[in-house]
Amino acid sequence: MGGPRRAGAAWLAAGALLAVAGGGVVAVGTGAPGLETRTFTRIACHEQRTAKGGTVWHCSGMTAGQIAAAEEDRRRALEDALHAHDPTWPYRPSPPDRRTRLSFVDHDGRKDPAEVTATRFGSRWIAHGAGVAGTGAALLLAGAGAGTAGVLRLRDARGARGAGGSRDA
Repeated sequence: MGGPRRAGAAWLAAGALLAVAGGGVVAVGTGAPGLETRTFTRIACHEQRTAKGGTVWHCSGMTAGQIAAAEEDRRRALEDALHAHDPTWPYRPSPPDRRTRLSFVDHDGRKDPAEVTATRFGSRWIAHGAGVAGTGAALLLAGAGAGTAGVLRLRDARGARGAGGSRDA
């Protein structure tokens, strides 16, 4: 009679996994305390095919530190250009702008946002937004439903086992 119990345990485990995943998505989408969160400006989204209030998957932006480093690189490039005739002046190629890739950026479909707050998740930066938090909430609800189904199946399996006698009979 392990079938109904196994099914109940599987539903319970699936519910727990969905709830944990949902909680993690909500934490990343809202910038929970303890997570690395930064504000980015100079946002450039590579795709803008979204309806009003949609989400763009891939954008890039710069933090205040990246902007300062880029400005220093530009200053150095101008200084190098002024000394281009001097053979003793060291040649320093200017590095490209240091931009950070952002995922799931809320976009109005017309113009890129001026500022985005994002949380680091592994090597990715996930933008805070209603879409990300809503996805996490949906996962939490699905986890709660699956967990409840698992508990009910386990309870029914235990009740059927107790009412129908023992397995030894």
